[in-house]
Amino acid sequence: MSSRTYTKMWLESQASLKDLLGQELPSQPLQTEKDRRLLFHMLATLFLRYTQILRSLETCYDQIVHPQKRLVLQHVLDGVMGRVLELKNEMVETELSEYHYMDDVLQDLKLTPADMEVPIPKYFVNQRAKALKERQQVLSKILTRVEPSVPPGPPRPAMLQGEAVQAVQMAERMRQGCLRATFMREIRRDEERARRARESGAKELDREQAAICIQKVWKGCLQRRCTKLEREREMAFIGMVPDPKALGLSAAVLRAQLGEEFRRLRQADYEAEYQQALVSIREGLYEVEGPDMKEEMKEQLRQWFIECHDLTGHFPEFPDEELGGSSILFVDKTPEQVDELMREELQLLKLAVDREEGKSHRAKKSSKQKAKKGGRKEKDLTPDRTLDSLYEELVLQGILKQAQHIQLADYTGDFCYLGTTLRTAGIEPTPSVMDIRQNIALYAILRLGSPRVCELAPLVKSVLLAGPAGTGKKMLVHAVCTETGANLFDLSPDNLVGKYPGKAGLSMLMHMVFKADPKRLKRDLPKALKLLKPEDRVLLVGTSDKPYAADVKALCKAYERILLIPRPDYASRYVTWQHLIKKYGGIITPALDVSALAKLSDSYSQGHVAQAVQLVLTERRLLQMLKKPLCAGEFLQLLAKADPIFSEEEKMLQDWYMRTPLGKRRLKAVQESTDGKATKGKEKKGKK
Repeated sequence: MSSRTYTKMWLESQASLKDLLGQELPSQPLQTEKDRRLLFHMLATLFLRYTQILRSLETCYDQIVHPQKRLVLQHVLDGVMGRVLELKNEMVETELSEYHYMDDVLQDLKLTPADMEVPIPKYFVNQRAKALKERQQVLSKILTRVEPSVPPGPPRPAMLQGEAVQAVQMAERMRQGCLRATFMREIRRDEERARRARESGAKELDREQAAICIQKVWKGCLQRRCTKLEREREMAFIGMVPDPKALGLSAAVLRAQLGEEFRRLRQADYEAEYQQALVSIREGLYEVEGPDMKEEMKEQLRQWFIECHDLTGHFPEFPDEELGGSSILFVDKTPEQVDELMREELQLLKLAVDREEGKSHRAKKSSKQKAKKGGRKEKDLTPDRTLDSLYEELVLQGILKQAQHIQLADYTGDFCYLGTTLRTAGIEPTPSVMDIRQNIALYAILRLGSPRVCELAPLVKSVLLAGPAGTGKKMLVHAVCTETGANLFDLSPDNLVGKYPGKAGLSMLMHMVFKADPKRLKRDLPKALKLLKPEDRVLLVGTSDKPYAADVKALCKAYERILLIPRPDYASRYVTWQHLIKKYGGIITPALDVSALAKLSDSYSQGHVAQAVQLVLTERRLLQMLKKPLCAGEFLQLLAKADPIFSEEEKMLQDWYMRTPLGKRRLKAVQESTDGKATKGKEKKGKK
């Protein structure tokens, strides 16, 4: 698309944003909505509309090449992301649930489920591509140095001549046996065909009748083949089966991707030109206007010294560099070329007026006391070490690990289409994979990716992913690191065994992690989390398949947000089977019933499905696939060997979640709603 298209998209997004702000900030304040359902419907509508604006702005920012426009766009984009996160927080407080079902709102706005997915801005990684590449090289170097080289195995003994001859003879006999068996099978087939012809008493046809018979059979075969091809094309056109010709991307899609990549390269070039122009213009201004500006600002500061001395009887303290120097007085100017001169001049004036040494000592003492009162800083346990040395030590200890390259989109699944209907009927729906992806993007990726969003949005310091084994909890952790370019510190109990023992060792570990056995982290981890600020951009992500075995109170104290990761539903299993089979080189044909696979793989996790697909699609099986298409039985045979997710385990997880703070609040709200309905029913019966 052209620059004009993206500019038009930006203008349309601005108009939509202005309309939304007019609704949210009317001239007269709106009345507070007391009905929870109506309030949630209003919040969900705002959430989806802001999400559409966010998707458009992200596309514009990714493709517009003008540097000044991109600066403005980034501020607007961060602001919209912050508002989306605020609305998410309000929806959680309204519904008392981490998962929300907006299928009715999607229908009202005439949107598809794909339109509600929160986009992940590409600038999270693109703007730091060079730094991330250098960090990756350093990490790979350290890991290469640490990993022990695998010694070569013992040399294979040479085969004796007799053994070699025996092996060749065995292979040749097997080949001849296969040929003989094929030849005898053809002879028996011909004999059986002749016997059937004799028994049926078929008469010998003349030449014309034989030609007609052959034509009839051939035309019937040809028509059946054409009918089959037409049906396959129709099913592929309506999206019921994958298109067999679409083995790769189409030419139009490839051209569009190349155009987008070319615009990103132009962005880098234009940004470099823009920064160079800023430097040259600034230097030119300093050269022409600098001396006059310097004298004017010095004169104003002298006047300030004199006025303060006339009012208080002594000269003021010059602002420290940490506070910005005289920039407090000259907000719209550039005083850093004047500060050093004026500090010297102020010192000379003080010495000229205040000759007493005691007074100067008292001034120094008071300044030190003020500095102490300004706030106690955390003690640096490693003052004499560089960040590179700390980084290397954490890698060597196995604390800092290399994240796997996994995109959030690789966590495949579908949308819950009956969520609102089930919740209205009093049935709590199972969260879909798309809902889980949405929460990971909102709670982790958007906050870690942008420093401004981390300051604007409600602060989330820790998230716990709880669910059965194999549901993709660790995969989501790696996806967060990939999408944001974050460092991955493994603080799991198994990884900390024997490392940094004792209380001092644990304090050193926490210090090292935040600067560059569960009981060990039970006390110190919440304390360390309290020290985190929005600008630190640190997120603690925990994973557990048995959270009910831990102390609920301590766990909820360490983790602010708890996301329950259930087993996938039918729609998500269907998409997962398709994605994994294609990922590992398989071809889906009509002989492979993916719907039956999705139905029969109920009670199994994504990990079980991935393991079955990897075991089936070996290199040998891929070579045989053209002659022998895949079938569902191959996968089900291996899937049946794995242990499923039992209903008792799911019930334990649900009961445990209801003991968390949010679960207790939701359970209380449901009970109050049920009691209210029962009271209204009794009142109606009494009136009758």
